[in-house]
Amino acid sequence: MSLSDRLLLVRVQDQKLLRFLEKVGYDTVVVSELSEARAQVAEQPVDGIIFDGFEEVDSAFFVEFLKVQPKLREIPLFFLADDSLQAREVKLKAVERTEIFEKPYSIGSVVSKIATELRLRKFSGEDQATATLSEVNASLRDVTERLKRDVDQAREIQQGLLPKKLPGDARFEVAASYEPLEEVGGDWFFAEKTPSGEIAIQIADVTGHGLSAAFIGSMTKLAMTAAENRIPNELLARMNTLMAPQMPEGKFVTMLSLLYSPDTGEVQYARAGHPPGLLLRRATNEVIQLLGDGFAVGFFEEAEYSLHSEKLEVDDLVILYTDAFPESLNMDGEYYGTERMEDLLKSFPAEISAADAIGRLIEDFETFRGGRILKDDVTAIALRRRE
Repeated sequence: MSLSDRLLLVRVQDQKLLRFLEKVGYDTVVVSELSEARAQVAEQPVDGIIFDGFEEVDSAFFVEFLKVQPKLREIPLFFLADDSLQAREVKLKAVERTEIFEKPYSIGSVVSKIATELRLRKFSGEDQATATLSEVNASLRDVTERLKRDVDQAREIQQGLLPKKLPGDARFEVAASYEPLEEVGGDWFFAEKTPSGEIAIQIADVTGHGLSAAFIGSMTKLAMTAAENRIPNELLARMNTLMAPQMPEGKFVTMLSLLYSPDTGEVQYARAGHPPGLLLRRATNEVIQLLGDGFAVGFFEEAEYSLHSEKLEVDDLVILYTDAFPESLNMDGEYYGTERMEDLLKSFPAEISAADAIGRLIEDFETFRGGRILKDDVTAIALRRRE
């Protein structure tokens, strides 16, 4: 991927940041002196400047000096402050188009902000002041095409994170439905057979939707793989430990983790702020909510999760889902709600398959909404014991 943006790095010592910028496709130019910076800008325009205040110099003065240069005044400047005092000194200068990151910073947050500011600058046309109309239109087409490629690639990556084939044999069935609100979404699920023969099922919902939610959904899958544990409460705790320090402010992931033994029918589960699963007991035609305590993943670093278990009998059915189901409204402003889902499960015929159960749930959900626009991704998973 080529971002076709040129970044000037002044006094930057963070090699990890430099490698990350180059890896995602930025054209980087590194200089150690301000005189070199002016020479580089005179030779070829840049789209952004990163300045590191690591040395014992008056960084606030240098930031102000950089921004009074005619060719640099309108260019976004990203200042890496050594400490809070240095950050305050730069802020007091009230220099426009300057973003300040206090060390230790998150490289992901820095690069994300750089990408956002450069893209906003392109959209506003600030780097096209001397361009002809045809050149501006060509640039806009280029940006649009790159955005479409980015979305297409994000969708391919996200689809690659979902299970290519759901587990199942003569003893049980698993079926799923996944419908993102946008071209990419924040819902995520996975199901796999463990080396010990148990079935691990995960369902997750990232706050928000679109590209940022899809990115965090990808983090969720990677954290699950890195956790190397499928005991539900231990898995959630390990994933939370991995993700919480990296999670952007205001973002988190609700999850429900389940581990099923086809040999015994035992299902263990733990919940991280996710809607409760629904267990239909065929013998009594009652629905039990699969509850459990625990904060959403990424919300609180020291979170703990409780482990619970139930036993499935033949034809018992478990439904896991994201909050689009209970929280969606119809044309009369009524919520679909959990109670309606429970009543629907009770109406299912005795030997309904997992796939048919999902199909009927989606059909009833669509009928209820009556064409009202969705505001969230829609995901559901069914597990049925066959024998």
